[in-house]
Amino acid sequence: MPVPVPAASDEALRLHPHLVPIARSTGTGGYVCALRRAYADDADYESSSDAPLPIVEARPDGFGMRLLALNSEHLMRRIAAAADGGEEEGSGDEDALAMYNDGLGQGLLPDSAFDNPYEAGSVAKLGYGLEKYALLRIGPFPDLYESMALSHQARGDEQSSLIAAEASNGKFPGFGSTFAFYARLLSTFPSRSEEARDAARMCLRLPIPSAALDVEGFAEIAVLAELATKDDTPEEALAKMRDFYEKVKDGEKEGQGGGEANMTPEQAAIEAGNELLDQTAFSGGSWADVRKELAEIYASAGRFDMSNFVNPDRA
Repeated sequence: MPVPVPAASDEALRLHPHLVPIARSTGTGGYVCALRRAYADDADYESSSDAPLPIVEARPDGFGMRLLALNSEHLMRRIAAAADGGEEEGSGDEDALAMYNDGLGQGLLPDSAFDNPYEAGSVAKLGYGLEKYALLRIGPFPDLYESMALSHQARGDEQSSLIAAEASNGKFPGFGSTFAFYARLLSTFPSRSEEARDAARMCLRLPIPSAALDVEGFAEIAVLAELATKDDTPEEALAKMRDFYEKVKDGEKEGQGGGEANMTPEQAAIEAGNELLDQTAFSGGSWADVRKELAEIYASAGRFDMSNFVNPDRA
């Protein structure tokens, strides 16, 4: 059962600094959070200021996060559809639907597609089940693309399975977890080991915390990327993954003629912040300990809103 969480509570401050805690599961202890990202490019920064925030699952002092939905409206609409009762019209949770519909239809939401009440029986009326209703009538969800890919795989349709996983990579840009799933899927098919390795290594070119929720997930990526073996402990696999990451970063900087020398001060600061977050994920997610340093990095880039956000003591 989810319960509200104060954004500045001690436990919330132990989450990834870019996360806004929304609710906590009393069963798993995991948090449902909105993810706020930092951009160096002015155009990207301005366009992101009003953009909906992705919704993820995370844990205090956790290594990373798991993407749930592209925004809160998608997630809430899906919850409403699930409360609708699925296949049988009239069998849903009417109280939950009434709570969801409260305030809709008044022009308060920027996305008109979701500023309308959910009609009970919509899933049954479409006639394809809850998962397909969510994809066809609400929006993309990473777990549903994974389910689709695995369903095709179970029927022996390799091509359709991989197409679904590739589509997921495109639907959720900036998240390593979709490439981690793609790598796992590729590894189950014959003669796809090199593709699986390359897909897993793509996770190292994206924000590291976005690749997996826990150390076991990162260790699996390391094995798929052929950076570690199944005999390695999760900690050993993560260390080998970190070594490779640092070599990639060093190579990128050399290729850019010194890296920061060719960046604007804002770009250099945001890049430094991203590397700090990546290294913190590799070291076990001691997020509370890096908030002050991260805030100083963002302040040096003139991103004072992000600086105050990651370190509330500055505000």
